[in-house]
Amino acid sequence: MGTYYVHKKTASIDVPYSFQCEQCMKDSGMLIATITAQAEMNSNFKKLEDKKVEKLNELAHKNLVSEVKSAHRNATEKHIYSKDFRDECPYCRKPQSWALGAMKNDMLSTPIVCVILGLIVAAGCYFFVENDMNVLIAIGSAGIGLAAGVISLIVNFVKIGAKKKQVSAAGQKNLPVIEWNAVQNLLNE
Repeated sequence: MGTYYVHKKTASIDVPYSFQCEQCMKDSGMLIATITAQAEMNSNFKKLEDKKVEKLNELAHKNLVSEVKSAHRNATEKHIYSKDFRDECPYCRKPQSWALGAMKNDMLSTPIVCVILGLIVAAGCYFFVENDMNVLIAIGSAGIGLAAGVISLIVNFVKIGAKKKQVSAAGQKNLPVIEWNAVQNLLNE
C-alpha cells in the first residue's frame, strides 16, 4: 500500500463592512470580514509538479469565487449574512439582530450529519459484524446517531433563543453596510 500526500491551498479575501449598533447606537467603524475557501489535491509525491500546483491554485480561486458569490447572494437577496461578518459591537460587545439569519440557516446541518453518520455506522454494523449481536449493535448505533442529532438540534435552538433574547431589547433593527465593490472582480467572474 503506497502513501499519498494531501496538498492544500487556501485562498481568502477581505471584505470591508460596518454597522450601526442596535444597542448602543454607535457606528462600528470599518471592520473586515475575511472570506476563505480551500482546495485539496492528493498526490503520491511530497512536492507537486508545477502544472498541478497551478491547478490547485485555480481550484482554490474557483472555490473562493463561489464562496464570495454565495455570501453576496445571501446577503443581498435573503438578508442572511455569512458568519464571517461578525455581529459583535466593538463598543458594547452586544450582538446584532441581522446575524440571526445565518444561525437559523445553519441550524439543521449538524443534526442531519449526526443522524446520517449514525445510520451509516448502523448499516456497517448490521452487514459487517459477524455475530448474533449485529442487529442490536446496529439499532444502538442508529439510536446514538439519532440522539446526537436531537441533542445538537436542541443546543442550536437554545443558542438561537439566547441570541434572540439578547437582541430583542434593541429598539431599532439595522443592517450592515458591506463594501462589495472591494470584491467586485470576483463577483464578475
